[in-house]
Amino acid sequence: MALLMVLLGGLTPALAADPIRVAMPPDPNALPVFVLAEYQDRFLPDHELELVANPAGDPSAMRAMMVGRRMDFAFFNLVGGVRFLQGGLEGLQLVGPWVWQGIYLLVPGQTHDLAGLDGQRVLVAPGLSTPPHIVTEQALVRQGIEARFGSSGGGMALMAQMRAPGRAPAAVAAPEPLVSLILHLQEEQDWGQRWRVGMDPAGALGGEIPLGALWQVHDEVSPEARQALTRALEQVTAWLGDPAHHAEAARVAARGFRDFFNMPVEAAALRDMLAQERVQWDLRSPREQRASMEGYLDSVFGIRAPEALFSR
Repeated sequence: MALLMVLLGGLTPALAADPIRVAMPPDPNALPVFVLAEYQDRFLPDHELELVANPAGDPSAMRAMMVGRRMDFAFFNLVGGVRFLQGGLEGLQLVGPWVWQGIYLLVPGQTHDLAGLDGQRVLVAPGLSTPPHIVTEQALVRQGIEARFGSSGGGMALMAQMRAPGRAPAAVAAPEPLVSLILHLQEEQDWGQRWRVGMDPAGALGGEIPLGALWQVHDEVSPEARQALTRALEQVTAWLGDPAHHAEAARVAARGFRDFFNMPVEAAALRDMLAQERVQWDLRSPREQRASMEGYLDSVFGIRAPEALFSR
């Protein structure tokens, strides 16, 4: 009987692990996640990845989703997570700071001195009080430049203003992949007004700035699942670092942005973003980057990092 039980047990398929539910907004964090979803068998063989869309720009909706445990892990900006912790959200843990670049200030091609932006109108996508606004404003202020910031979405209205010399703002602060899409479309459509990257705000503020982060949303996630996800993301970002993979990654991500977010981003724009290294992904230990995170939160946002950020 014992032998029969062993034989039957050998014919019983192993129980599948629970899905790992990962939430993300339509920003550069989504690109490696779309690649991971495409190649789960290679990078995450023992788990199923389930993608969840963040309600971008709506902290209350994001908090409700986390309280309702609609995801296990989530990508969103570092300062947003700190504010959730300060607001008493339980179970939220920082897995690691993420995405050291991804926000840029675009200026007209004929602009060669940022000092000319003093007092001028600078549009911000997706809007005021978002990281592109705060980080860019701080970087300019440190150079003695005080611009007049105005809100702008990332859609056709912004493109229409940027392509016409008479309507264009003095500069545009925007995140990727919108920056790469703008630079691609001005070539494809032969815009009358030409643009270039005039400043990397993260670089102007000192270099490695943890703009984003990966968060664990609740305590019931197994340590094995957390380890599997972080290992998979590290492998994917290393894979993305090989130029031989850029075209395939851009194709996969363009389809993901279109189908998952209803956000048309051409593969050619994403390929340019990868080739120019305008986004570099690096998942690090919170304790390893403690000084960087504390300095960033204090100097840019005036926020003291809570101890809970580094406790687990």
